[in-house]
Amino acid sequence: MDMTEDGASEMPVQRWEEGELNISKDSLVKELALDINVLMDGDTRQLAVTMRTPGDEVELALGWLLSEGIIRSREDVLSCSIEGDSVTVELRSGCVDDLAEFVRPFPISSGCGLCGRETLEQFDIPSRLSLSGNPWLSPKLLMLLPDMLSSSQPVFQRTGGLHAAALFDDGGRLTGLKEDVGRHNALDKLIGSRLLNSSLPTENEVLMLSGRIGYELIQKAAYAGIPAVAGLGAPTTMAVDAARASGLTLIGFLRSDRFNVHTGAWRLLDD
Repeated sequence: MDMTEDGASEMPVQRWEEGELNISKDSLVKELALDINVLMDGDTRQLAVTMRTPGDEVELALGWLLSEGIIRSREDVLSCSIEGDSVTVELRSGCVDDLAEFVRPFPISSGCGLCGRETLEQFDIPSRLSLSGNPWLSPKLLMLLPDMLSSSQPVFQRTGGLHAAALFDDGGRLTGLKEDVGRHNALDKLIGSRLLNSSLPTENEVLMLSGRIGYELIQKAAYAGIPAVAGLGAPTTMAVDAARASGLTLIGFLRSDRFNVHTGAWRLLDD
């Protein structure tokens, strides 16, 4: 196996084409486990084990911690360290009352953002969004985002096996993009990168997702203070309810000539 440094590997494959089976190579996405540990007041806890595409491990851990409500800002984080496939984040004293409440009892798969949650009460979303202001989101710009997202995914173009989460400002400028085998991980990496730069919550930026929009992605966006979410796929009913409750603008089935607005249409410009 030929290992590359960008989340993909060259592996042998037998390809059936035009009536023949031939030996070839294919670029496949890497998937490895990552331990997320937290150190606070001298107590170290392994909170989760998640499957992910290697790269941006610190950002992934920070994004996950924020999405879980364990941290709220960069000031909650004292230090981050990584050793192999393990990340340890040191938090300020008293950041949370009891770390044990946040331990996931079994691994989080790359396709499951809610894995390990034990009660529905853990699904609450505190909103960080402003529910007033002027419209700023251009429909014409929105319909350009699918092509802009695709052209900005180098590893996906080689493998076809990665999800992406990207932020665009109201002028169409790409302000951040992360890829991962899991859609939840891609968003955690993106949120974590913005947390490191102390640039959360966002202002007049739209989150573009490469697939369907489930509840957990809306939860992460709301925790991060992202006001608008658009996806190539459809949202779930729970995602729509969560977006409405948190004040998000939610857009599904985004294409180059149409889209569906499920919540928060007041942010759309009349262009």
